[in-house]
Amino acid sequence: MIWQPLNLTEVCPTYTPLAACSPFGYIYLNLLVQLYGGSRDKRLHRDYGEPDDISKEYDFVVVGAGSAGCVVANRLTDNPDWKVLLLEAGPEQPKVTLVPGLSTALLGSNVDWAYTTEPNGKSCLAHPGGRCAWPRGKMMGGSSSINSLAYIRGNRVDYDGWAALGNKGWSYKDVLPFFKKSERNVNIEALNAVYHGVTGEQYVSRYPYIDNPSLMLTDAFNERGLPLTDYNGAHQVGTMQAQAFSLSGERVSTNTAFIKPIRYKRKNLTVKPNSEALKILIDENKRAYGIIYSQNGNILTAFAKKEVIVSAGSINSPKLLMLSGIGPRDHLEKIGIPVVQDLAVGENLHDHVTFNGVIVALSNKTSTAVSEDEVLEAVQDYANMKIKRGPLSGNGPVNSISFIKTDPDLIAPDVQFQVDHVPNWREFINDPITAESVSIFPTGFYDAVLPRTMNLVPKSRGALLLNESDPNGPPILYANYFSDDSDFIPLLKGVRFLLSLENTKAFRSNGAYFVREPLPACRDHVWGTDDYYICLARAYTSSTYHPVGTCKMGPKWDEKAVLDNQLRVYGVCGLRVIDASMMPFVIRGNTNAPTIMIGERGVDFVIKYWRHHSESYCSY
Repeated sequence: MIWQPLNLTEVCPTYTPLAACSPFGYIYLNLLVQLYGGSRDKRLHRDYGEPDDISKEYDFVVVGAGSAGCVVANRLTDNPDWKVLLLEAGPEQPKVTLVPGLSTALLGSNVDWAYTTEPNGKSCLAHPGGRCAWPRGKMMGGSSSINSLAYIRGNRVDYDGWAALGNKGWSYKDVLPFFKKSERNVNIEALNAVYHGVTGEQYVSRYPYIDNPSLMLTDAFNERGLPLTDYNGAHQVGTMQAQAFSLSGERVSTNTAFIKPIRYKRKNLTVKPNSEALKILIDENKRAYGIIYSQNGNILTAFAKKEVIVSAGSINSPKLLMLSGIGPRDHLEKIGIPVVQDLAVGENLHDHVTFNGVIVALSNKTSTAVSEDEVLEAVQDYANMKIKRGPLSGNGPVNSISFIKTDPDLIAPDVQFQVDHVPNWREFINDPITAESVSIFPTGFYDAVLPRTMNLVPKSRGALLLNESDPNGPPILYANYFSDDSDFIPLLKGVRFLLSLENTKAFRSNGAYFVREPLPACRDHVWGTDDYYICLARAYTSSTYHPVGTCKMGPKWDEKAVLDNQLRVYGVCGLRVIDASMMPFVIRGNTNAPTIMIGERGVDFVIKYWRHHSESYCSY
């Protein structure tokens, strides 16, 4: 594998004042680069194309080497007669990304697009400018290289719901084989094989290290009536330490699973990192036939004989479509982009909303907080281990996940609990926003946990637009959290359930308790009241990093649909979007596993089509 170091000139400004201003932050980040940066691969400077060519022809051009794109490129190149180009805007995957316990240190670095939302006056109110951070992976592996690693598929009713909207081929029965196809589950002896695969490329396993506070949380939820369960099996309601996209204490991104093993073996695969797609080439017959992209300051062209497949994610896929003239007519004309196809690209943007501020303090006997010197020593020890163990081989309390139904009459969970960590909760109380933004400590070292109540069924919808002053720059993201007040209901019910954990034996025996001091932005409200938690939700809003829906899949009669059920763009030949932007509505859970499945399901449509056809289909 090829590695590049984190760019500290870009990391440090994000994590002020800790990273830029404190000696520990500076030493810590530099240690990461020394231990995990650089390259052990002499092919680092290998030229993946012909430097004297300004264009080249392929059968397929895949844009985005993320959770879906890596899967798509792997499956297409299994046919030796098909030439495939895989473009990735970011660099090679840095080795530091393999460490589960360092996942939070990646946010805001040069391998993160570091997007932010636009203010709406109803959310993110305590954040600078009323904007919440929306991290997205910018490297080989995309967000699968930067996320929290939890392997969660969602609920069967989600996929049955997609199918019920008119999307044939996307019911739970239809998609389960594609979940299993990718999966290589190494803990299958404890699971129901009906729901899991063991021969796929994507490793899934339990971490070799789970600390006591994490187990305390699982025990407490269990005491409150949630069964210990496999969320990805027959029933989702329950609690457990989630399985992860990992093997032997290291992250397994889709780059590691699907591209690394074939990158130098399959001569029909060309991979170009640091190559950002700028525009889809579409002819007068509305047929996509190539991509214009930038690489190292050069503007290049790649032609696709069969299809262009966009897998750039829920933010960059709609951006690329709009830059290419596919999107809302009024918006494109206002910017001066010729309209190729008038579609609702960028609409239906939504995310699982949550918030910070519910703090569980740990007693001295339970806390895993250590000195700064001990943190540095742990990082160095992990780097030198042949078999990875210890706190950095896990993800601390982040992997403590539970699902509940806040009303017994619901057919599926509406709340998910995920947990963050706080190295020092007293500092967090004083300045939650700064404390959150500088949380570069490994997840294994903390003195408090932040259980976060996640709304799995958000009603609020936002939109993505191009920046009128700089269409090629970061798009304008209207998350529009809490535009629908009903989104507070699951959150408030979830918090009530959460507070009841303090009465469990698991909490009492470990000396854990809820910190009852109001956070700065909500000191006018009484701690523990609904008004206080609504204030927390509005002020300390947080993304769960699950944006979806901006290239909605739907039947032709759906005016907001961008894609048909085979993920072909309506009105354009030879163009598909295969990633999480296709979701009509978000699934109940983390989105990485479903996005890998979407890659499998989508590319299966592509392969089956070209077995029987010689020309691209036009979805008019």
